[in-house]
This record gives sequence, structure tokens and C-alpha cells, in this order.
Amino acid sequence: MKINNIIKTTIGICSLWFCLSIKAQELQPVKHVVVIGFDGLSPNGLKHANTPNFDKIISEGASTMHARSVLPSSSSTNWASMIMGAGPEQHGITSNAWEKNNFVLPTIVKSEDFLFPTIFNDINKQIANAEIGAIYHWDGFGRLFEKSAVDYDVNPKNENETAKVASNYIKSKQPTFTFIHFDHVDHAGHEFGHGTPEYYKSVEKADTLLAEVMKAITSSPMANETVVIISADHGGLGNGHGGETLQEMEIPFIVWGKGVKENYSLNYPVYQYDNAATVAFVLGFKLPMACIGRPVKNAFVSFNETDDYPITKRFTAPIILPKTGSYKQAGGLFVDDAEVRISGSGDIRYTLDGTMPSEVSKKYTTPFKVSKNTVVKSALLKDGHVVSTVSEAFFRVIPSNAKPSVSYEIFYLSNLSSVPFLEKKTPNEKGYCFEITSDEIRDKIKENTAVLFKTNITIEKEDTYGFFLRSDDGSILKINNEEIVNNDGDHGVKEKGGSIHLKPGTYPLEVVWFNGGGGGWLDVYYQTASQTKQILQSTFFKKKDY
Repeated sequence: MKINNIIKTTIGICSLWFCLSIKAQELQPVKHVVVIGFDGLSPNGLKHANTPNFDKIISEGASTMHARSVLPSSSSTNWASMIMGAGPEQHGITSNAWEKNNFVLPTIVKSEDFLFPTIFNDINKQIANAEIGAIYHWDGFGRLFEKSAVDYDVNPKNENETAKVASNYIKSKQPTFTFIHFDHVDHAGHEFGHGTPEYYKSVEKADTLLAEVMKAITSSPMANETVVIISADHGGLGNGHGGETLQEMEIPFIVWGKGVKENYSLNYPVYQYDNAATVAFVLGFKLPMACIGRPVKNAFVSFNETDDYPITKRFTAPIILPKTGSYKQAGGLFVDDAEVRISGSGDIRYTLDGTMPSEVSKKYTTPFKVSKNTVVKSALLKDGHVVSTVSEAFFRVIPSNAKPSVSYEIFYLSNLSSVPFLEKKTPNEKGYCFEITSDEIRDKIKENTAVLFKTNITIEKEDTYGFFLRSDDGSILKINNEEIVNNDGDHGVKEKGGSIHLKPGTYPLEVVWFNGGGGGWLDVYYQTASQTKQILQSTFFKKKDY
């Protein structure tokens, strides 16, 4: 009998412990969530600008500077992912050109015609009498959510008005869910360039606007029942974004408020679509099964989920000089020879054939010269392993008597969203350059500019040649009047490739490229089975009379 009683008591204690453990892992839903999104805000901006209000919220909350956007790192795709809890593969908003009457990939599920369900719709359906507001500086955000699900839908004319309208709405309505979008940081990135003094000034302006909104929250009756999530759609590089670099892909993710850990670094991955999942977790509603986002539970007290894969610690990569700028690759075009210098500390290894550096690669000690076209790769090693990203530079060397062999024609047009037909148009400017790139003619490129490059390429060895266009916006490459690469469209820096089998001989090559607006860029690469991928060199080109 005593044994039975002991068994019963033990079972009871274990059951109680289990229930308490489950309860400890539950988050009591809060009453209010405010998501504040700053278009184009990068971790670099927060690091180098004077941002006392961001700093205060970070110290009082949980955060990471290594959250990731989805590809492409453009606005429409990422704002959609943020409010839908899904990626472009699910919601189908794959570029800024997306509209309900202009898309390629249809949404996998829908809340209304052509639109993947958003958290606005989920909250409206699942939380009784919820007050929902959307205040957005960029009018394009307004096409990404269900209008019928929102009680307050305003598109202010500027960032100051956005902060004012949002603050007044919060104080007067104490909404269940508020989404606030600021666009001015992205404007500065496009106009002046990311990492410029003007860009940092725009981040400091964001800091004052954040303070205004936070004051409205903390001085209202919802002060102690609110969670605030601060994030961005993408970062930037040079005057643009849309590409795959860390500068474009990494974004801040900051959580503050009720039940949030203080001064806590989120050490596990956070993705753009986790924003919506975190809102659902906090407010206590369910996302559709079609969503792929997961709540960032570790931001909250009593949660400490772990596994074997925290965010990889990255060491600073070596810098190959002349270094990259904007979308320009490190290295460059040189006469007769080029000096290669590598900046950094520690065990720096490098290769000259485009292969991955390793412990058997040559160790960098002093500058050296190259006298031919060379792909330099370098990385930092510790204990024989690569611990940084790999730096890459393309050095192209021409003789002092070389003449430019690529003709270009520049057309100033209007309303460009794809590569235009130029056959019957008169160019505004003509000239010659050494390579097919926007870099040599960058001072001539404006909004709505198209450029036609023409040359001949000389092939000495029969092989299958891969060609690649890396451009912002669209571009098309033809050889012998055959389209080999089509990278058309209104997009950020994006790369596409194609291939063609060529026998020895000379072939006409054309590239058409356009810049619709913002920062434009064009590079052309080639690759064979025996040649590493590299910028298409002037040594291929043969001048033709046009």
C-alpha cells in the first residue's frame, strides 16, 4: 500500500512539474504589437550613425544585426515576406514590378485575388474587435495587403508626417496591431549611396522619428502591454540593392516590450518572414499552414531554444586593393602591369587562378605585381581553416598601345522597365571603351538610359563558353545575333548566364543594357571548363568599323 502511495505521489509531482514546465514555455499574449519598418536601414547604418534611441531600445530588448532578407533584396518582395510570413516562392511577389495584373509566379494560396494572406487579414479574422492600422510612407506598400482587413489605412507624404500620423493614431486608438513604414533612408541610399555621410544623416533622422513613435507608445495606456518590432526590408550597396551581398541582405531585427529579454543578443538565425510569425506568437493567433516563418521565441523571457547551429561567427575578410566600390569589383583595368596589395591581419592566403584559398595556398606578406589577366582570391585562415568570406578581385592588363575596341551608343529615353528596341532610335551620345561595363561611362548614365555595346570577339580555342550578365536594371547579350543571355527586367543587381559552343573565329557581340532609375550597373563575365569565371577581357575584342 505504501509503495502504491509513493508511486501515486511521484506521478503527481512529475505531472505538476510537467505542467509547470509547459506553462513556463507559453507566452501570455500581449494586447498590442507595433512593427516599425525602415526601408533600406542597414546594420552598417546603425553602427556608424549617431542613434541614441535605437541604442536605448537595443539595450532594453533583444536584437540581432544579422537577420536576413529574402532574394531579391528589393522592397516589394521583402515587405511582402515580412507581413506574409512566407518567401517569394510562396507569395509570388518576386520583384518591384509585381502588380495584381502583372506577375509571373502566382501565389500558392490566397486571401483575396492574387494575394497571399497577410497578418493584417489573420488578425482581423482571429482577434475579435481588433483595431488594425497601416501607416506607410512608400505608397507601394499599400498594394501588398488586404484593404478590407485594415481599419486605418494612410499613406503620408513624407517621413515627418508618417511619424506624426502614427503617433496620433497610437495615442487615440491604442490599436491591436500597427504597421509603420518609413522610406527616407532608402531615398538617401539611392541618391547619395549607402555608407555616405548623407546616408548616415538619414539614419539619424530615423532615430529621431523612432523616438517620436516610442514616446507615443510609452505615454499611452498601452505602454505596458505592447511589443515593438523594428526591422528593415534590405540594406544596400553603393546606390542600389537587389543583389546577394551581405551589405544588401543583412538587416537589423529588434524586439522590445512586454516579456522581452533585456540587452539580449539573438544568436540563432532570423529571417525576413519570421517577423510575421513573431507577431502571431505575441498576439496569440495562427498563421496559415502555407507560411514558413517561425517565431523568434528566444527574444522572450523563459525561452532558450538551442541547437548545434548558431549564427556563424564571421571574421573580417582580407581586402584586395584597389578595393571594391559600389557594385564595382576589386581590381580593375591596368596598363602593362598591376600591383596587388591585400589588407588585413592574421594568416592571409591567396590564389591567382580563381581557386579557393586553403592552408596550402601562398601566404600574403608583401605586395606583388601581375602582368596578365588574373583572378585573385584571398581569405583569412585560423588553424588551417577558412574563417572569413573569400575576397575576389579581377585584374585586367592591357599594353600601353592598346586602343578601345568596344563601341557604345547611349540613348536617353523615358519610362524604361525593360530593354528597349533601339534599331530605329538615334543615340544621344557615341564613343568607344575598353570593356563592356557601366564603369567606363558612369558619368553619362542617368535615369531611363539605355546603352548598346558592340564589338567582335576572337575565339582561338573551340569550347563551350559561358557568358554572364550582372546588371541593374535589365540587359541582353547576343553573339552572332543569337540571344545567349537574357537578364531583362526592372530589378536590382542580378546575374544571369547562358552558354554557346564556339569554334575558332571572330563573332559579333552585342550587349544592350538599361538603367530605369537609382543606381545602375553592368558587368559581363565569361567562363569555360578550363578558365575560371572572370570579367570578359579586352584581349577578346577586335575593333570593327561601325
